[in-house]
Amino acid sequence: MTSSIRWVSFTAPLRFNFKHASANRSESSSIIVEVRAGPFRGYGEACPRSYVTGETEESVIAFLNEHGEDWINSIKSIDALRERLQAEEALIDKNPAAFSALEIALIDVLAQEQEMSIEALLGLPGLNDNIQYSAVVGDSSPLKTRAQAFIYRLIGFRDFKVKIGSDVERDKRRFQSLPGNIRLRIDANNLFTDADKCAHHLKELDRKIWAIEEPLRVGDAEGQAQLAKAMKARIILDESLLSKNQLTKYQDPSLEWIANVRVSKSGGILRSIDLAWAAQAQGMDVILGAHVGETSLLSRAALSVGQALKKPPLAREGAFGRILVTRDISNPSLRFGWGGIVRTRKWDFAEAPGSGLSIHQEGIF
Repeated sequence: MTSSIRWVSFTAPLRFNFKHASANRSESSSIIVEVRAGPFRGYGEACPRSYVTGETEESVIAFLNEHGEDWINSIKSIDALRERLQAEEALIDKNPAAFSALEIALIDVLAQEQEMSIEALLGLPGLNDNIQYSAVVGDSSPLKTRAQAFIYRLIGFRDFKVKIGSDVERDKRRFQSLPGNIRLRIDANNLFTDADKCAHHLKELDRKIWAIEEPLRVGDAEGQAQLAKAMKARIILDESLLSKNQLTKYQDPSLEWIANVRVSKSGGILRSIDLAWAAQAQGMDVILGAHVGETSLLSRAALSVGQALKKPPLAREGAFGRILVTRDISNPSLRFGWGGIVRTRKWDFAEAPGSGLSIHQEGIF
């Protein structure tokens, strides 16, 4: 069967700017990959973020130019893909987002060829669940924070993730506007260099915070442990945990570390599953995260990862669809509804071949 590959840079304006300590985004930024195998077409997505994996759109395109055709011509089964993953671990470690787009597209095609869902191809339970997502609030002005929090609460969200900035007085005004009866975690995006200064900032917010994501510089395990004890809160590892090889720094079970697994940063569906399994085997809990502005392709891929977990994730992020981006690339556009819930059964993913998404090719390529 003849195979081919192509890719394109995809951008779409966001309905509102989304800011955090590492970036300020007004539009989405992804690389979309299409793999063809005879009559079948599979699609994948990369969200390269230089402050996460060191990748850029240019580096993703260079990777696809050099390796794309070789992979699609040599991978004819899911077992062959798993074997190649192990053999090429070092290459993928350097290009996880680039590889995620290629791998997701390959898995989509392989599942379509077998006339089964991605979950069936991977030996996972079918998607028939109602899945709860978190509200995510950027480092917005106090007024915008209040408005977003009000809308989220009106929709029925109770689980919130809120970004913080460097101005503690501004953050105090922002956090005063949050609803009182929510489960709150914060994300600092590696803003602080000192654990004591970070603890002072967070205590000034005068809110019960159950977990803190990436408060310090990437990989500062000692400082993260110090902060966890000072705040009596759990630390969420995101940029500090790109692959399972980095788990060795976080083996103290008393600190109850949490792994934030994002498909693009972790190198695709299979590597995300491996990372989540390794983290859970080490006693960690898992959050399934997302990149700002990602399309329904990555939201769909994360659903597959969730089906593989030994223990349910503590939280899920993403599934914003056209709630955040003005233009998505698929039907359906995966997005949460009332209560922050995605009802997967209504899209019949368990029975549809491949991802079950219909891609708007004409508007992309």
